[in-house]
Amino acid sequence: MKKEFVNSSISSEVLAAYLDGNAKANECKAILDALSESPELRELMHISQSVDKELGLMNEEDIEYIPMTALAATCEENSYCCLECEKYILDNRKIKYNESELLKKSINNKWLKEKGTALHNVGRHLEDAGLIVSRRFNCSINDIIDALNQKDDIIVAVDGGELIGNREHEIYEDIFIGQIPDHTVVVLSCDQIKRTITVYDPDSTNAEDTYSIVEFMDAWNDSKNYLVTIKSVDMKNYEPKPIDLSDVELTEDLNELREAIAENAHEIWAENRKKEGWTYGPQRNDELKQTPDMVPYSQLTEGEKEYDRQMAMKTIKLLKKLGYDLIKREDTELYKVLIQRIRESKLEFRCPQCNTPIY
Repeated sequence: MKKEFVNSSISSEVLAAYLDGNAKANECKAILDALSESPELRELMHISQSVDKELGLMNEEDIEYIPMTALAATCEENSYCCLECEKYILDNRKIKYNESELLKKSINNKWLKEKGTALHNVGRHLEDAGLIVSRRFNCSINDIIDALNQKDDIIVAVDGGELIGNREHEIYEDIFIGQIPDHTVVVLSCDQIKRTITVYDPDSTNAEDTYSIVEFMDAWNDSKNYLVTIKSVDMKNYEPKPIDLSDVELTEDLNELREAIAENAHEIWAENRKKEGWTYGPQRNDELKQTPDMVPYSQLTEGEKEYDRQMAMKTIKLLKKLGYDLIKREDTELYKVLIQRIRESKLEFRCPQCNTPIY
């Protein structure tokens, strides 16, 4: 039996999922309903926020983290918002598809996981259909308007709980309301005079829903304004827009790691080139498959080394931007404690197959 907490309709498991940002849209709605009725629940939200801040669990660094791996959650049972958005666009473009095959492919390619689709996988089926899909963070309403003017289809990631809250509930500005991009919608239009946005929401019973731009931004901001645009094949208008990494600083040990990654990246490149039949040559010759870069990393020019270093450095910075920390195993307290326990342990277990000691 599930343990009930505060409100008879809210289990402790649902509340924990909500606080962790893993609640489904219908669970967020139940929490918002309970918030409007329960002073106890509102107080709990304040306490949870205070404890997290005290323990340093709420990030106060200057890095603006990018939730690229956040999961857009399920809408209803056996229905997934990302997949529904893509089907909506395929239908509008009159592109035929097999619904069961789309779902099967999502699962086989691991685009779709148990709790949803990672933001960086939104639009994969549209790519398969021959459409051009571009994914960008830190966009604006003007970017949406520009895409609409170009007749692009648009999918955005939002905080589903806030979107529902804006539609049906008073927003408690001083209470923690999710902050997790767990839902996707298709943007249909933007009325600049009325300052409204109209969307197709797979989780809504309406054919379309309209929000004020302020309400929409509240929900969209939680994905760092993640925008997926879809257009027909047209390579002329491609504009590279990599994620801004200017706010990420690397420590000295990570700068040292950069050099190791750069050298190994060159080794991987050279190995692949060798398999393709490339060899060393004083000048690049595509017909003979010769290149002056088929040498050890130490023999590369400083310019070539710097290219590899920049790629390595930006890879490390991107990991930090996505919220990952790189920690040397020997520097962690857990590792030190485990090593100490192993050394002090007087118990010995052996593998039944190879007789190797196991701790």
